[in-house]
Amino acid sequence: MIIYLYGEDSYRRQQKLRELSAKYKEKHSGLTVENFDLSAEASAEEDLDRLRDFISAQSLFGGSKLGVISAKTATKELAAILKLAAEEKTMNLFLVSEKHLGKEFNFLLKNPVLSEEFQPLIGAQFAAFVKKEAAKRNLKCPPEILSNLIRLAGSDSWLAINELEKLVLGGKPDDSLIYPNFFTLLNRLRGSSLAGRLSALSFLIETQDSVGIFNVLASQADAETKIKMANYDVAVKSGKLGYEEALLDLVL
Repeated sequence: MIIYLYGEDSYRRQQKLRELSAKYKEKHSGLTVENFDLSAEASAEEDLDRLRDFISAQSLFGGSKLGVISAKTATKELAAILKLAAEEKTMNLFLVSEKHLGKEFNFLLKNPVLSEEFQPLIGAQFAAFVKKEAAKRNLKCPPEILSNLIRLAGSDSWLAINELEKLVLGGKPDDSLIYPNFFTLLNRLRGSSLAGRLSALSFLIETQDSVGIFNVLASQADAETKIKMANYDVAVKSGKLGYEEALLDLVL
């Protein structure tokens, strides 16, 4: 059996991997785990050879081992290996990646493979996730603190979990959760998560002057972004758009 776990939400993806690995170990006495890191260029070829040997041994001797494959990019060699492995009933393989590996790997989305996608949660789904994780930790804190944490994290599960752990360990909430730090929010505007950027921008616009936000961002921008922001500034001053619209366009 191959289990394919993919998607950008690395916290929930890894959480699922740990959960399934633990179940496999409970079910199969003496199960050992072998890891194959195909995302690291230095060891990818070596680990690919090890994976071939692992699958050959599994086919001959049965499922006494669990293979965990970390992949970042698609290769024809990996696709060919996994197609053979998917037909083996005694095979125990987990494939983990940050995104779907492409059309050559579409067979992983069908039986006999099990697959699950972990896209970043947004809005009410993310809020429900954070509240559930807080409840797991028996964390009691004022609702406004939890609400601020959810808004600050945007859709970043790791950030949310780290902040929850801080609250569990320290007991006293960080000032940044009560009064979100201006420069912390500015840094989140440059993050990779769109939901996180939008959440931070919403918080900033509600609590700060849009002109001030724009000017601080412009002063910190690189040469290319400075040109873009200068064009936004001209458009604002000519009445074509407002600073809030310029900030939103910049974040998007």
